[in-house]
Amino acid sequence: MAVPQNNLEMQMEDRISALPDGILCHILSFIPTVDAITTSSLSKRWRPLWRSIPVLDIQLDEILGGCVYASFFNFAFATLLVHSAQHPLTLARLRITPRAAAHYIFPNAYFNVWVKAILERHIEQLHLEMPRVYPIYSGVFSCRTLVVLKLCRVSVDVLQSIDLPRLKTLHLDFVRIEGVEYVARILRGCPILEEFETNHVFFDYNVVEYQSMCKLVRAHIGKNFGFQVPLKAMSNVQSLRLFLERSSFRKMLSIFSCCLKLLQLNHQDDFPVFPNLIHMELGFERYVNWDVVLELLEHCPKLQILVLNMPLVPNKPLIPVLPEIWSCPQFDPKFVPECISSKLRKCTILGYTGIKCEMQFAKYIMHFSGALQTMTIHHCADMQDKLQKQQELAMFPKSSATCKLLFE
Repeated sequence: MAVPQNNLEMQMEDRISALPDGILCHILSFIPTVDAITTSSLSKRWRPLWRSIPVLDIQLDEILGGCVYASFFNFAFATLLVHSAQHPLTLARLRITPRAAAHYIFPNAYFNVWVKAILERHIEQLHLEMPRVYPIYSGVFSCRTLVVLKLCRVSVDVLQSIDLPRLKTLHLDFVRIEGVEYVARILRGCPILEEFETNHVFFDYNVVEYQSMCKLVRAHIGKNFGFQVPLKAMSNVQSLRLFLERSSFRKMLSIFSCCLKLLQLNHQDDFPVFPNLIHMELGFERYVNWDVVLELLEHCPKLQILVLNMPLVPNKPLIPVLPEIWSCPQFDPKFVPECISSKLRKCTILGYTGIKCEMQFAKYIMHFSGALQTMTIHHCADMQDKLQKQQELAMFPKSSATCKLLFE
């Protein structure tokens, strides 16, 4: 039986092309600009649409020849010039991976001229990721329309003016800064900053006073070499992730003792009281000093969630050299931290190998945590006698009648 012509036309109808321009441009904004441009070949309806997309996303992650790299930057400039100035450009992203430039050095002039042209469009979000550390156009730090600024593999050498009154998110990843005073100036120039993230920021060390960032909500301070973390200025944060050097650990933590909600650490030292801390994650690179862990728990009276990321077991030759490190602590039942006895709801141990110290700590938590709801054990992949060690923990008495022991 033949299908009626009107039904066939209905089945072949292009419903996507019938959508309003605003919706189509919104859809295209989620793909790289080069892919968005290719849609112009679909039909006359699609031909002008990419010029109205509020996002310019230029990416290069393939290894190409030198002449092709020049064409890449020509493409980056051309898309910016052709993009309709009548439509606002809210986000610009330039991403060139180290792999893409493995055999070619991009001229710095190309990079900064493109950045300067982008800033003239009064964008709100700028994401720059370069293959190597390139000097960045200083005007980036005086763009008053920026709300989000994410920089990766750039250097900040000279800053004449810093004025970022609308900036709420600042990410610095593998950024080299001429002096630590520039960091203080950058943060002072962001009066409403809410999210600050750094990872591997390099600069010469000098003692600098930082202005308090009273609007800051989230801070992630990653592994930084030569970076004096301005924790005092961040004392209002509710979410904080820290990866600090042991030498500066004690001093910095004392600044935050009154305001932390979430804390992630990976080194140990003496601790102040954290009256508001409810979620804590501890990572250990080489060994666990269990006495320090217990001391820290004594200073977290409201802690509800505890996550321990265990280190890899060291090579056997190291063990006799550090006997005091690997000796298990004495868990005194007369001195149980307040958080363990009445507040702790969830405890997770990652990379669990079932060695004596880990086993004792897990039993200690289950035996004295009256409010514990879940005890989760993530086994190390090559753990020996896994089933036997699971059974030993499963048979151990628990203080909380509602506690569930989970093995993953």
